[in-house]
Amino acid sequence: MKQARSTRSPLSRTADMERRKRLGQYFTGVGLGRLLAALAHAETAQSIVDPMVGSGDLLASCLEINSKPKLLAGIEIDKAALDVSATRLPEAHFVLGSAFNPDVIGRLPAYSWDLVIANPPYVRYQNLSENTDDGHTLPSAMQVRASLLRTLDLLPALDAEDKRLFAHLVAGYSGLSDLAVPSWILCAALVKEGGRLALVAPESWLSRDYATIVHYILLRWFDVEFVVEDEHASWFDEAQVKTTLIIAKRVKRRASALSLTENSAYCHISVSADAGNEESPIGRMTYQTDPEAAFAKQARGWLCSASSYSTGLVRARPVPLKQVCNNVIAAASRQKWFEALRESNTQPSDAVYVPHEIHDWLARCGLAASFQRFDTQGVTVGQGLRTGANGFFYADGKHLGDHIELSFLGPLAGLIAKAPLSIARPVLRRQSELPDGFVVSTATVKGWALDLRGYALPQDMVATDLLSAPYKPMPDEIAKVVNVAAGVNFGTAEKPKKVWELTAVSPNIRSASHGAPARHWYMLPDFAARHFPDVLIARVNSATPRAYLNGGRECLIDANFSTMWIAQKSCWTATALLAFMNSTWAQAVIEHSGAVMGGGALKVEAAHLRRLPVPPLGPEQIRKLSELGEKLAKEDDAQRMLAAVDDVIAQGLGCGEAETEELNNILRAGQTRRAKHNGKKGESNGDDVY
Repeated sequence: MKQARSTRSPLSRTADMERRKRLGQYFTGVGLGRLLAALAHAETAQSIVDPMVGSGDLLASCLEINSKPKLLAGIEIDKAALDVSATRLPEAHFVLGSAFNPDVIGRLPAYSWDLVIANPPYVRYQNLSENTDDGHTLPSAMQVRASLLRTLDLLPALDAEDKRLFAHLVAGYSGLSDLAVPSWILCAALVKEGGRLALVAPESWLSRDYATIVHYILLRWFDVEFVVEDEHASWFDEAQVKTTLIIAKRVKRRASALSLTENSAYCHISVSADAGNEESPIGRMTYQTDPEAAFAKQARGWLCSASSYSTGLVRARPVPLKQVCNNVIAAASRQKWFEALRESNTQPSDAVYVPHEIHDWLARCGLAASFQRFDTQGVTVGQGLRTGANGFFYADGKHLGDHIELSFLGPLAGLIAKAPLSIARPVLRRQSELPDGFVVSTATVKGWALDLRGYALPQDMVATDLLSAPYKPMPDEIAKVVNVAAGVNFGTAEKPKKVWELTAVSPNIRSASHGAPARHWYMLPDFAARHFPDVLIARVNSATPRAYLNGGRECLIDANFSTMWIAQKSCWTATALLAFMNSTWAQAVIEHSGAVMGGGALKVEAAHLRRLPVPPLGPEQIRKLSELGEKLAKEDDAQRMLAAVDDVIAQGLGCGEAETEELNNILRAGQTRRAKHNGKKGESNGDDVY
């Protein structure tokens, strides 16, 4: 094997880590790049481009496996990284600038490619358009979308109808998407028919709602060949989530993304950390020479035969694309872009997400349950309260008669003030404050939220302003806290910010208008049902996700939790929902549909819960769940109650004790797999994760 190129980018050792984070740079390394290039048949490609080339690792990887393209090119927004690429790869054509800019694309030597290989940047939408310390400016989310729409017109890999559909998808992706989503769309649009797309992506792309458009593009314009999973999050030291490689072959546009044949499947490969060494993620596997090429050849055998394979180092299995389609429907059925394309041939009530482990279990057991989603049964899912400035709005507290003595933290550490109960609201702030049992109550929470929606500072109550009448004068001790907070730095030393400049606080400010008084920065938005839910689940869980009852819906629940609440006419009760969400069925589905983070924690978003498959349960079964949930809330022999809950769910599924035990094994297998991540740098305990 050719070894002239370094296995790790020089820039990865020397660049400022904070700067790279702002630019979304996680350099791939040539070892992982060789594996991606080999699986993507890079050695046969006559033209190869990396639109987010960084320091050139992926292009260098293609040459490492003896690719000899006539055209080799890359685009990079960071001049320091691009200079490294140009030094490493003098034979390549490089362009400095944003890959979304049509003028930059126009300076490439070609507009369609045999292989588009990339590790897209992962920049949160909140950070777009920020200037970095060294002068780099990331385009804003609006600029990215507008530029990408203009770029589509340049690309010959798309015919007129392709361009129309791609334009619709570009216009339709969520404004909350990180930069990776438009990057994936651009990369897909650059691949010529018969060419391949090869991407490095976080595992979360498999389950995040905003990435559903990417799944749609892959299903309609590509044959997905491989998804390779970094089983123990070992490929990137700096990343906090597991990584996947995606390889797909461009085909002629299908009439529909949902028109795949029954026997279509891709090969999902899980690679253990034990398989790798410093040279390659598969360096310890028993290949004599050219390990990545040998591994790719073996993987193509698994793909062609649709067979399973398992050793201590690697596991491979076929994944039916029909099931992938069903899960795409589950995620996209209520998204406007999907409805506008008239793709959905099912009602949203049928759109549930069934992880492949659960799908295979149902098939083995011969179960054909007709699942529904919670929203068709009067149960809504959301996220708790995001204040935007916890150091001001949240405080520790203790009762002093009809007042609460608040002790502030963070930027206001050391401040103490008494507040009447009309201002202080009990709040569950973080996972570490959860009780031992199954019920959150005003007696167990330690936090209090400052609710000043009905109060104003004296200087904000102008006598001539009749619209100020709804506000009462703020108590003196609280007014002192508000005035101190107004002068404190709520940003960083490098980027100081006043509290009202924070992105989630500034929308609180509203000028007076006809019929509506002014709103001030210290006033939280009006509370919604999602802030006072019936049931809650931590969004980031180191152990098995547990559902909790919000007793009497009396406690505010922070955005660190996914929340669930029941409509008045629903057949569900709060305690029935508590019981169901702690069942083996619900936990197994969540375990295999949530996103595994680098430290082994499981991230459970509202999106995962919205499409959770609910088995057919009759009124009598929901009544039993309600009774069992009441006993669970009272901490009546929890293990026995949960076993009884599983019996009720088993009735709804039509399975027996043996099948339920197998489901339990699937749950434990997921937990065991996550446990192998423990101790990895970046592990989170679930506190303050938004």
